[in-house]
Amino acid sequence: MRFVVAIFSLLALTVFLSWLNYRLLARLFIFWRGRFVRRAYLLLTAAAALVMVFGWPRRPWTAEPGQELLIFLIYGALVWLCGQLVLIVLQPLFYAVDRWDRRRARGKETAPAEPGMSRRAFISGALAAVPLVAFVPGAKGVYSAQAELAVVRHSVVVSGLPAGLDGFRIGQVSDTHVGPYFDLTRLETVCARLRAEKPDLMVMTGDFVDDLSQIAPAVERLAALQADVPHGVYFCWGNHEYFRDPRLVEATLRAGGIKILKNASAEIVPGERPLYLLGVDYPPAESARRSLNIPDERRQECFAAANRGVPAGAVRVLIAHHPDFLIDGFAGQVPLTLAGHSHGGQVVIGGRPLVSLHRYVRGLYRQDDLWGYVSSGAGHWFPFRLGCPPEISVFTLRA
Repeated sequence: MRFVVAIFSLLALTVFLSWLNYRLLARLFIFWRGRFVRRAYLLLTAAAALVMVFGWPRRPWTAEPGQELLIFLIYGALVWLCGQLVLIVLQPLFYAVDRWDRRRARGKETAPAEPGMSRRAFISGALAAVPLVAFVPGAKGVYSAQAELAVVRHSVVVSGLPAGLDGFRIGQVSDTHVGPYFDLTRLETVCARLRAEKPDLMVMTGDFVDDLSQIAPAVERLAALQADVPHGVYFCWGNHEYFRDPRLVEATLRAGGIKILKNASAEIVPGERPLYLLGVDYPPAESARRSLNIPDERRQECFAAANRGVPAGAVRVLIAHHPDFLIDGFAGQVPLTLAGHSHGGQVVIGGRPLVSLHRYVRGLYRQDDLWGYVSSGAGHWFPFRLGCPPEISVFTLRA
């Protein structure tokens, strides 16, 4: 039911934005009132709507032979939708430029008429074509989401780090959302890139699989990494695990040898100052599932439970899905906290996320000698990214 609602929501949004954008552009520019332009615009909108209604329910996301054309059409529909979103944001700019051009033209009404095409007509024609540029970032955003993959590397200085842990490497993958926009081939690419980084430990910070029909083969690919990761692969819960079937997810992960830390800890490297990995839950309370933030008390309970039994003096690394756990990591003097969930905002302009719903949204944060990192995620549930490519992260501990 949720899938059907999502499809028709996208359909309604596409049709409404296309209609609104066309009406606004037709009021500003004669070019957009032409019969050919109007028909072409309506045809592209209708095609995008038809693809959403009849293409999406078939869920052709496994790139099987014969599905390539349908997948191409679906991404084309997404480019059209994303272009409409960019276009509606730019409408005030088009309006302001048009007003300026009209005032400038009125100031020259007494000037003699120019032969042929006037400068005014040329400028107006050029301005009328500018809105087409809005579809460039639309296409770039879809391409970036589906084709790019950044490897982000950080060296993190940890006060008092034992010599034996100097150079220890931790690989982080977050928010793959295996399903409609992140298939098994893409997961294999992520695993191969991470394997090439030769991490000593790998952590997954939630929102692993959205399409449960893909969970078994997805876990197989994740489990295959363990042969190349000396200290294994660890997982902590995200909200999408609770949206799907947490029992099935847990059983499949455990069957694949993936270790789950749910308000718990694990000794990774023994020693006088051992390395411990702490993992917290994404609290499944209804209030947490329906809201963007976890209540402070619930979050602190999870953090306290994960710390229980960890020896004093241990070097701790905390993994969480929700970035607000960086608050607890800093307060609890944890040298490194890794989180995800935000997708980095997915649209970043001038180094800042366009939408910031959390205190910590993207990248590396520091408080005194403590570090926290919010991954932009390797995947997404909506395939559009600008200035914020999908990523995997690698952290090297330094004394």
